[in-house]
Amino acid sequence: MLDRINIMNILFSFIIGLLIGMFAQIALNPVQNLISLLICVFVSGIIGLFIGTVIEFVMALLPLRIARPATYFLINNLTALFVTFVVIFTLYIYGVENFTVRDLTIVLAIAFGTIIGANILDYWKYKRTNTKLMDYIEKRSRPK
Repeated sequence: MLDRINIMNILFSFIIGLLIGMFAQIALNPVQNLISLLICVFVSGIIGLFIGTVIEFVMALLPLRIARPATYFLINNLTALFVTFVVIFTLYIYGVENFTVRDLTIVLAIAFGTIIGANILDYWKYKRTNTKLMDYIEKRSRPK
């Protein structure tokens, strides 16, 4: 199972967490100083790292018979959205002061938009790479 975990996806989740944190911080709070912004963005990145790790473990548990690319990307996206919702909602319930339902909605919209966009970009890169690979194989197999 551990051999199916993609470390690059976990690190990519850290970057997505950084982006979500930056967008949410800018949308919800006027930036008082750069240090506060960087700390909040870094904490969001750590949360993204946690979410990415959970997602990769869930994806590694899936049976290989459903390993078609479209199915994988759909399940990955839905898992990412669900885990992100649970984490953000848990932070809302147990944590942040002065965090209203409106703020929760804004953060969820930013997170869901970013996650869906990242998964669409990842799927597009996969399809483009696969097309280029097939073209390369076809060119190599033609007789000269």
